[in-house]
Amino acid sequence: MELSRDELNAALEKVSVMFPSAAAPEDQIGSMDSQFRKNAPKSGRARVDSAARPPEFARNIRAPASRSPVNYHEFSVHGVHEPVLRARLESKAIDVATLNRVQIEFQTHDKLTQQELSQLSVLAEQAHQLHKDHDIAGAEKLYEQILESDPVDFDCLNNLGKLLYAKGQTDRARDLFDRALVVRPEREKTMYHLARVLYDLKSYERSKLLFEQVVQGYKGEIIGDKCDQHTYHNTIAMLGLIQQQVYKDYSKAESLYAVVLSAEPDHVLALDHRSALLARRGQGKEAAALHRRVCALDAHHTKKPCPYLDSLFPSDSDALHPVRPMQRRIEEWSPRFAEGAAPKHWSNHPLRSLKKKVGRS
Repeated sequence: MELSRDELNAALEKVSVMFPSAAAPEDQIGSMDSQFRKNAPKSGRARVDSAARPPEFARNIRAPASRSPVNYHEFSVHGVHEPVLRARLESKAIDVATLNRVQIEFQTHDKLTQQELSQLSVLAEQAHQLHKDHDIAGAEKLYEQILESDPVDFDCLNNLGKLLYAKGQTDRARDLFDRALVVRPEREKTMYHLARVLYDLKSYERSKLLFEQVVQGYKGEIIGDKCDQHTYHNTIAMLGLIQQQVYKDYSKAESLYAVVLSAEPDHVLALDHRSALLARRGQGKEAAALHRRVCALDAHHTKKPCPYLDSLFPSDSDALHPVRPMQRRIEEWSPRFAEGAAPKHWSNHPLRSLKKKVGRS
């Protein structure tokens, strides 16, 4: 039912008496209606002005999620070096997600009895011995069995990480080294292993950060267990490789290799990285000669990733087909194909061949 003009004015007067602040002058009704249609969304529903919302509503919506502070006491009672843990967390060498995960895993550790811990210790010694004897499958099985019961066993985390990294399982190795670094944040050699894995995973920024902290710890500039000299030289060589491959700063890479080779002239990693640098600079003969020296120093060098060969066949080159990881090949193809044996055609059956030979005779 439509209202007449007089009825509409009477209704507005009643509204102004009951709700003075809600009433609007008659001459503004038309402009308000046009403004409403202008600002209304296509669905036909008007947008509510934020100024009209209660302050409590805005406060509940806009309040940022508070991050619970790290309870360092829970880590210190488990023997974790608290000052180093704080420093690693502040420098982002350790991420909060891994810290929270290890904190939960300590609860599983706390439920173990002394007898269970003794049994796990015996299993750990057996796993270490199998690892030394190159029984990789047996060692891996025992390490995983121990970590299922005690997920914060540092030696098992660290050793299984090295074992899996050697097998090319970089993602699993990264997870293990990340957790091991939380349990023993002062162990700079563990930080070195994690940095190597991160480099292979192309997480260059964090890899560089960890390598730099290993160097700082060796020089006594930060708190931590000083690594051995060979690991320190490996770290310098890896920092040189990052400057060379990632930042293309060849002069800085050359200076880093010079630091290592002046103290250890037969350092394989620095020599190998420098051969790749020479190849990228167009010094092919010198690079090849240096790489032959590397192969003479390390008999197993050809079985490892080689920056020199990568420099000869860069990723954007058409000289080689892209190589797929072995794990992916096994997942995509049948086990028989992965092992190198294709199913034989019926025409190549041994009995058929024998029949042909008998027929010829």
